[in-house]
Amino acid sequence: MKHLRLHQPLAVVAAALMAACGGGGGSSPAVSTGDSLAAGGPSATALQSVPVAESSAVVQVSLGEKLSETRINRTVFEYVYRLSVTNGAQAVRGLVAQLTGGGSGLTVVQGTVFVGDLGSNATFAPAGTVTIRQDRTVPFDAGALTWTLTPFTQPSAATCAALANYVGETSLFPPTVSVTSATFTAASGSTPEHCNVIGMINPRVGEQSSPGVTQNYAIRWQARLPTTWNGRYVHEGGGGTDGSIPGTTSRLAAGYTMAADDSGHSNSINNDPQAGGTGTFGTDPQARIDFAYNAIDKTQQVAKGLMQLYYNQAQQHSYFEGCSMGGREAMMVTQRLPNAFDGVVVGDPGFRFGSMLTHAVYNAQVLGGLASRLGILSKNGLPLVNNTYTNQDLQLISKAVLDACDALDGLVDGMVNKPLQCTTDLVAPKLDAITCSGAKTATCLTADQVQTFKTIYAGPVTPSGAHPYFPWMWDPGIAGCTSAVDCNTPTATNISTGWRIWKLGAFAANPSTAENSALDFSDGTGGAAATVIVPTPPILPANVNNEGTVSIIMNINLDQFIALEHGTTPKFTVSGFDLLETGQTSLAPFANHGGKVVIWQPQSGGPFSPMAMVDWYRTLNLNSGGTDVNYAPTQQFARLFLMPGAQHCGGGPSTSTIDAFSAVVNWVESGTAPDKIIGTAPAATPWPGRTRPLCPFPAYAKYTGSGSIEDQANFVCATN
Repeated sequence: MKHLRLHQPLAVVAAALMAACGGGGGSSPAVSTGDSLAAGGPSATALQSVPVAESSAVVQVSLGEKLSETRINRTVFEYVYRLSVTNGAQAVRGLVAQLTGGGSGLTVVQGTVFVGDLGSNATFAPAGTVTIRQDRTVPFDAGALTWTLTPFTQPSAATCAALANYVGETSLFPPTVSVTSATFTAASGSTPEHCNVIGMINPRVGEQSSPGVTQNYAIRWQARLPTTWNGRYVHEGGGGTDGSIPGTTSRLAAGYTMAADDSGHSNSINNDPQAGGTGTFGTDPQARIDFAYNAIDKTQQVAKGLMQLYYNQAQQHSYFEGCSMGGREAMMVTQRLPNAFDGVVVGDPGFRFGSMLTHAVYNAQVLGGLASRLGILSKNGLPLVNNTYTNQDLQLISKAVLDACDALDGLVDGMVNKPLQCTTDLVAPKLDAITCSGAKTATCLTADQVQTFKTIYAGPVTPSGAHPYFPWMWDPGIAGCTSAVDCNTPTATNISTGWRIWKLGAFAANPSTAENSALDFSDGTGGAAATVIVPTPPILPANVNNEGTVSIIMNINLDQFIALEHGTTPKFTVSGFDLLETGQTSLAPFANHGGKVVIWQPQSGGPFSPMAMVDWYRTLNLNSGGTDVNYAPTQQFARLFLMPGAQHCGGGPSTSTIDAFSAVVNWVESGTAPDKIIGTAPAATPWPGRTRPLCPFPAYAKYTGSGSIEDQANFVCATN
């Protein structure tokens, strides 16, 4: 038997495919007497026998059922057909049919149909459709159309390039997909040989972001398909407010197809400084929807269509992984797209997003109040939150947390493994003990600093007395040591700053030339989210220069802000809160699909409170049939792992280097739920190389009482 080779057509046949029949356009403009229509439009036809090149096989193809007929204008009609395909005695693999050609009055709008495998003498009506437009003042010319039938061959430079011609196929791809490039890429270093496909979905002219400034949007995506494929797919989540395509190479060497998208906006293109900078997309209703969920949905459809064509088989399993905004997206797919992915890794997610922004606004105002009382102003005259605490001040607080709570798990090891027992009642006396009795020194905090810290950790309170978000989890990762040397001393410099960059911003050597830079509420991150991306209507102008968004946030009434989060308008028919909150506490469709989700949550937090995750997981458990002490029903499909000491998406004094992805893959494919995930402390910790088990909530890592405390083998997951 001769091998069938892609781009070696089975046949190219003049398509005398369609006979005239009566037709009409429904309710359409009247045709003038000068626009005389032909007798009819195209219709179903007899099968056309097509001999297979270089073999004895014969495939017959014709237009089959007409699905729709639409009048485009006075004389042009558009027809959508399914195909009818009948094979001869010889089986054919991965067949793609393409209808091309046209001429005077005749256009093939979409002519690619994936037929797939055809067994001997099989008859099949593929799901994909062809679309033809005909000007019916011109006689229909069937001879102007040509069928090209292309069988599957193994991945190669030619098959990679051919993918660009196939993305119009209607059963595999969403509408308006285009390919910018499809490049067969040689192996380099740890990146294997693969087909690198880049493209767009739904390019369009959007809303004006500010007077006279019109934005152009598209969902930009990338997919990499390795030549040696393991039959699996990974979609990577984004970060920040997205706006660029995340990396798509991390799992190629293991044989995974990878894809990602920019969430429907570009940080370089959609960047109006009067409309939140990189948050500009918040001024466009469709761009908000794309950011919330639609871009991921459409991109995963594209990636799966490409895999079907490139490998002639669908993926065996699909996975999603992400942290921060990518973590919110990971939670989103379990809620909005419950059948799209089999395994999901959620890292430190930006979920309950609208609720979290109330915390950011509240913190900006409370910490801004402290800065005002201290007389610390930015170059623009705003309270400069950056300098309300030095790094050494924050490390005093970290040590106070350790002094209060380190021993709760039975071992003093620089980690708090029972965070829910580490309450404000335990921590407050330790903070009071480091309150200055006189002037401020490097070894104490002012009473105002101590009270302000207690206030922000208690969670936001609105002027009306509402509590729209959660308190914070006390954890020494606030400003832990990055080395065992020069640690917890008044002049220490080896201090982790991952917490402060979110809440305070870097300490400024010269406040008079500095601007607020806390990621929670400044410029294109939290500043844009709290002014343009979530509130409806957007709060405009939202100038990212000269601390414009910071000024809005520091001065808005928190009750008014919450009302804007829940607002709608005729243009924005869904509130930003409802689009982005991602707090659904029932995952029944995902669980029923067989989905598994592994969640890892740093205890120090960055922009998001760990207590929000604990509350969500507890509620999920109750809604899944569990109780306050029985998490077994939920742990059948969702497991939460708290990460002591870790800051946003990792780092800090923690055993934060983990492999959650392998854990979820093993759970999905082998049925082995992770009873622990081993974490390793990176170099910038007091104990590099230390290992600990991260335990499924509500369990914690408990020392067995013997052996090195640097080795996870001497710990067990316990609930007592």
